[in-house]
Formats: sequence, structure tokens, C-alpha cells
Amino acid sequence: MENSRTLTISKFQSARACKCPRCRTGNMFQGSLLRLSQKMYKTCPHCKFKFEMEPGFFYVSMFVSYALNVAEFITVCIATYVLSGQSESPWVYLIACCAVALLLAGFNFRYSRVIQMYWLTPNLSFNPKYYSDQYEESQKAEIGVES
Repeated sequence: MENSRTLTISKFQSARACKCPRCRTGNMFQGSLLRLSQKMYKTCPHCKFKFEMEPGFFYVSMFVSYALNVAEFITVCIATYVLSGQSESPWVYLIACCAVALLLAGFNFRYSRVIQMYWLTPNLSFNPKYYSDQYEESQKAEIGVES
């Protein structure tokens, strides 16, 4: 049982880390979560999986992002209501919601796509043969055989 691999990263952990849903090793996004302009890789740097499987694939993530924004706005409005001493001014709520929308724009962009890839795409699942460094070693061996 020397070649038996244990899966060291769960579906939830890899989704939280924004890893490729097929190999759970390669990153889906470039740069930091805190940047306002987010950039997603076209293919997984590890297993070469094409993230946008068809044109317009990520339109569904707009609806997921909308749901995330609604949940955040409700939470912010309740917290503002409690913390402001039950303020009736709509400007307090509007400013708080706009600030949160700007602060969490990168988070919503990334995780709406991650949620779509991991839980809303039924034909996409984890493939253990692409997991970890053993896949990279097998790819190097194949290239060595061909040359």
C-alpha cells in the first residue's frame, strides 16, 4: 500500500482556499482577496482545467453574488439598527450598506464563482488522479518519455 494517497484537503477547505474544484491543488484566482479588481485564471495552473467551461458560464454566479449581497445587507442593517440606537435616518443605513458592498466586493466576486463551481455545477467533481504533486510528477514523466 505504498501508493495509496490520503486526501488531505476537504471540499469545504479547498473551496474556502479558492482551489480548483477538479484537482483541489491549483489556485483559481490571482492576487489577494482584498484587491478591488479581481482576476481569475483561465485554466488551472496545476491540472489545466478550463474554468469557464462554456461561454457565459459564470452568469449564474451573478445570482449567487446577489444572494450574498442581500444576506450582507440584512446583517449590516440589523447591526446598524442595534448599534446606532434604533436610528430612523435612511442615510445611516445607506452609507453602511454602500461601505460594506465596497469592502466585500472582492469576496463576493470570488466566492460566488467558487460556490457555483463547487456546488451548482453537477457535472464537475473532484478527480483524485489530478490531486497533489504526484500528478505533476506523472506529467513530467510523460513529457520525458515523449522527448
